[in-house]
Amino acid sequence: MPQPLKTLISPVYSSLLVKFLATIRSTYSVLFSVVFLDNLGFATVVPYLFFYVQYLGGDTLLYGVLLASYSLMSFVFTPLVARLSDRYGRRKILLAALAVASFAYFLFGVAQALWLLFLGRMLSGTTAATVPVAQAYVADVTTKEQRLRYLGLLGAAAGLAFIFGPAIGGTLSTWFGYSVRSFLASALAFSNLVSAYFLLPEPAAFNSKRTVLSFRALLGTIKKRKMALLLSMYFLFFVAFVFLQSALSPWLQTAFGFGSLQTGLIFFFIGAVSVFTQAVLLPLLGKRFDRPQLAILGIIFFIIGLGILSFVSNLVVLLVVAAVASFGFGIQFVTYNTLISVNTSEESQGATLGVAWAIAGAAQSIAPVLAASVFGFGVSVGFIGLTFFVSALIGTVTVPLVFWFKRQV
Repeated sequence: MPQPLKTLISPVYSSLLVKFLATIRSTYSVLFSVVFLDNLGFATVVPYLFFYVQYLGGDTLLYGVLLASYSLMSFVFTPLVARLSDRYGRRKILLAALAVASFAYFLFGVAQALWLLFLGRMLSGTTAATVPVAQAYVADVTTKEQRLRYLGLLGAAAGLAFIFGPAIGGTLSTWFGYSVRSFLASALAFSNLVSAYFLLPEPAAFNSKRTVLSFRALLGTIKKRKMALLLSMYFLFFVAFVFLQSALSPWLQTAFGFGSLQTGLIFFFIGAVSVFTQAVLLPLLGKRFDRPQLAILGIIFFIIGLGILSFVSNLVVLLVVAAVASFGFGIQFVTYNTLISVNTSEESQGATLGVAWAIAGAAQSIAPVLAASVFGFGVSVGFIGLTFFVSALIGTVTVPLVFWFKRQV
């Protein structure tokens, strides 16, 4: 590390950074790059979907159906594909998913008809399992004590992609048109496929002859009280987060008159705080608090941030409370994934994490419509921050669930 940079970083953070740099020289680096590049391709494409639909003669309704088609395919296929990784191996399933993703993005790029756009989007939905399969890979190669740290780094890799993806995609589409984003996403997925093929081994802990839970046994595992509580918390967490995510852009426009550039910078700031939380702060907090305590801590900061955001009219205060809410989000996201993983047997890591991701997808399908309705109602009654207030209330519901879960441990 260059000496000037060292002087700007505290000894603790410097030590963490050195450890992180050592980590990325290992097998983890390939896995993290898979997650980063996969999410980068997604993030370069999604922000312009509405404009692409309009370009091909569609309307707002068709745009909504297109979004729903991805969510539906993700909801159906993510648990199935993730479960296949329990049977046939993480590496094989990741390679297959990346190959399909590359082809799906290519279809997007060449689409000159709406049906082809839908086909590409639905194929993309079948590959959403890359995240839970990568999480299951981490579970295979880490101890339960290490898992919080490495799942945090995995989350940070995805977060970085969503920071840079929209900016890269927006710039390319401005210069070269809509299709080039999709071709870039296809190329990223293909490069991911090649690097993973040559550099990503099957986890040494994976045993292809081990018993894989039947669907009935998996359903029984999910129905157990501890796991049911965790999945309920995960669902409510994502609903609350998507409320924030969905309402932030129209709220910024209404409250501050922000356009796409200023809004993009706010999202960049929020994403950066979340990445820093997951990659740097969470490993430190994990040494002082157990996982249920971390969940409570994340909920508290998330609720405080959203509650104050409901009434904000000052830009400086906005940045502070947005950072607080993002800090809470970063803690919760990794902590819930870790809790789900450590409370799952080795033979069902992929399947259970896949179910969790499908539940998150269901929340992401439902919440935007509800958030838009709440925002519209809030504007009509003169309370434009109502969506954030409701999001805080949803977050509050998870608090007793965490204490209930803690009593089961």
